[in-house]
Amino acid sequence: MTDSSTSQLDSLSQLSSPISPIQSEEAFREAKSALIWDKKSFQQDEKFAELAKYIHEALKAQDSDRALTLLTKGALGLGSSDIHYDLSEIEARVRMRIDGGLTTVFTLSLPEYKLLLERLKYKSELKLNITHIPQDGKYRITEVEDGHIDVRVSTLPVRTWENVVCRVLDSTKSIPKVGELGFVWTSKRQIDKSLGKKSGMILVTGPTGSGKTTTLYSMMQDLNTPDRKIITLEDPIEYELQGVVQSEVNEKNGYNFHSGLKALLRQDPDIIMIGEIRDLETANTAAQGALTGHLVLSTLHTKSASETLERLLNMGIPPYILASAIDIIIAQRLVRKLCTHCHEAYQADESQNEIIKWMMQDIGIDSVARANKGGYKLYRSKGCEHCGYTGYKGRMGIYEVLYISDTIRAMIRNGASPVEILAEARKNDLILMREDGVLKAMRWKTSLEEVFSVID
Repeated sequence: MTDSSTSQLDSLSQLSSPISPIQSEEAFREAKSALIWDKKSFQQDEKFAELAKYIHEALKAQDSDRALTLLTKGALGLGSSDIHYDLSEIEARVRMRIDGGLTTVFTLSLPEYKLLLERLKYKSELKLNITHIPQDGKYRITEVEDGHIDVRVSTLPVRTWENVVCRVLDSTKSIPKVGELGFVWTSKRQIDKSLGKKSGMILVTGPTGSGKTTTLYSMMQDLNTPDRKIITLEDPIEYELQGVVQSEVNEKNGYNFHSGLKALLRQDPDIIMIGEIRDLETANTAAQGALTGHLVLSTLHTKSASETLERLLNMGIPPYILASAIDIIIAQRLVRKLCTHCHEAYQADESQNEIIKWMMQDIGIDSVARANKGGYKLYRSKGCEHCGYTGYKGRMGIYEVLYISDTIRAMIRNGASPVEILAEARKNDLILMREDGVLKAMRWKTSLEEVFSVID
């Protein structure tokens, strides 16, 4: 065992009862993980128990409005993006999605849940007597310093009653600039070039919860100047932007993305943001908007940048229209960031060195010599009070940016496959998502394990 490992073990031994001598590095890591997990659970349980105490007290006093306010503020304080109310025959579990993972915070008795749900539905302007069909709504908590909290509510009928999931939208949290999102300099240069154009289509792709909306809002914030008119079409409006005309679709009233986009184009916009392209009609209208002098921003649910072209073609957009309209595709995922207070460097093992070596070669960096001189350094966090003993605090994006060059436009018109387009893009500084993640792991932003846990 190295001297550094010994010192780490000594410091850990002060956190818990003495442990038996460790004979191997693997055993050391297992013991260390066990110690961190125990501490993590203790730390989180304290916060969760305190929140549960106040909510149970409020519900006991029949003050459901205060209970809902406390729960919403508590979710915000814990860094939760979603609140889940999962109902069973005996209780309702309150779970929160924190840094991408669901954690059970506390449970409610059925009478407590009924009281809280009635207040939640009333505040969201949902029909209290309707429990057999899904409903969508929104409520707002205003008792927050420097802003408010909007909460998007979705109910779902289940055998015992209704499940609810709430998306927490924090208006007090500032929208980052594009330069703060973590793009490598080559990708940032290409994005800036696209944002500087008068027309064209910019697509942000990825699964639900991959940060697409944040990226779109960051772009709009950079584009939002007095001499431009920006109009959005969203489902729903997640953040309010000063100086931007924002419209929310309403499927029940026949106001969908397709009909809304046609109306929006008659409002003389310079820049259009469409929350999501879901069908051929919306895709075609968006493409036509890009071809008629508008900068169009939107999202699509695809795994990678190259697959996005295939998806749009399969939808039915003619290759000649797609090639002329689209300008750049940004595929992304979110990974947890290492805690800045307790991260530490370690020497990559043989398999990790091989991954990094071949990745470096793929992006044109000869790294064989460096790998042969002792390998690379990676980073991990042991957990501390600042990160709740999880080792992670917050999330960041990893990206894949496909800029549509003249050569790629010609390839799309001629029916080239995604593999062929990807090979051409690699000649123009395309960095794949996994490569961007590994580069950030080497710069202590995240861990290699975290990167590969989110990449398909």
